[in-house]
Amino acid sequence: MVGMVAYALSEGLATKDDVRELNSGLMALENKVAALDSKIGALNSKFEALDAKIDTGLNNVTQKLIIYLGGIILGAVTLLEVLNRIFPVVPAP
Repeated sequence: MVGMVAYALSEGLATKDDVRELNSGLMALENKVAALDSKIGALNSKFEALDAKIDTGLNNVTQKLIIYLGGIILGAVTLLEVLNRIFPVVPAP
């Protein structure tokens, strides 16, 4: 019994120094987690800014494509009208 008590006192129970060391380690870990959280927040902001730039760029490309395709359609219709005037289609009898 005395041996068990001696073991518990020397090896098995946490001392105040052990608890202080653990608290110190936990505080250091907490600081690292806070720093990491801050870095993640900054990175998230950069991704949001990049996402906004990509959206703006895609909108610009979409508008230019619509204008370009509209011009092609208008040109094709005009060409067909000119060809129809030069070579009128005669209806079959």
